[in-house]
Amino acid sequence: MSGLVGCQPQAPASTTAATTTEQHATAQPVPGKAMDEGKARMTAMNGVLLVFAGETGTDWQAYDDVAGVQWRDAQAVEMPEVSDPDVRFSRSGRLTLAGFGETDLPDGETGADASLRRGNEGESGVTLNGNAQRVNEVAIVKFYPSEDYETILRNQLLAAAKIVLEAECPADDEDSQKNRFYRIDLDGETFAHVEAYVDQEPGPGSTTFVFTRSKPERRIAELSCREAPQP
Repeated sequence: MSGLVGCQPQAPASTTAATTTEQHATAQPVPGKAMDEGKARMTAMNGVLLVFAGETGTDWQAYDDVAGVQWRDAQAVEMPEVSDPDVRFSRSGRLTLAGFGETDLPDGETGADASLRRGNEGESGVTLNGNAQRVNEVAIVKFYPSEDYETILRNQLLAAAKIVLEAECPADDEDSQKNRFYRIDLDGETFAHVEAYVDQEPGPGSTTFVFTRSKPERRIAELSCREAPQP
């Protein structure tokens, strides 16, 4: 999907990837724990989404003070190589997803200098994508493929949020991205739509969430995904 390069965690050289995956302690999200904490505190992802879904969510600078987000870019940066004008501008930073524990992570170096460091598996890149005037989507990428998308989302959102599967894509082989599309409802209204998928490469792989304000019908059709029955 265009405009996500800036959000992808920097992967180490392939020689380090195998070691990283082998040493990775599976720190899968724990359903109850983080959500209970979420009733009393705001997670960084939920803070970003509250702005995104709000009246000022199209404004690039409206995200300046979201708690738990460290912005690398002070403002939107144009990416001339992106063909889609709706996501030609981006603003990148970092946040930590709730519900994960400590594990081995790439240190950000490449080639012979690549190594590992200890850190929280929830450490993620966050990128706002849009045009010069408005933010149109939010992408969040963490290291390691984690296919339990609903649990990850649940650990970030308020207890009142409802996560509804909208479409599921065919997974024909091990290299499949396992794409799924969800709608997030809050107080009886649509809060956001999200596409979730995994990548096995580069490096240790990754998990990506792309949030939009409307259902990505074209994307679902392009991937030949199956619409899910709605409650």
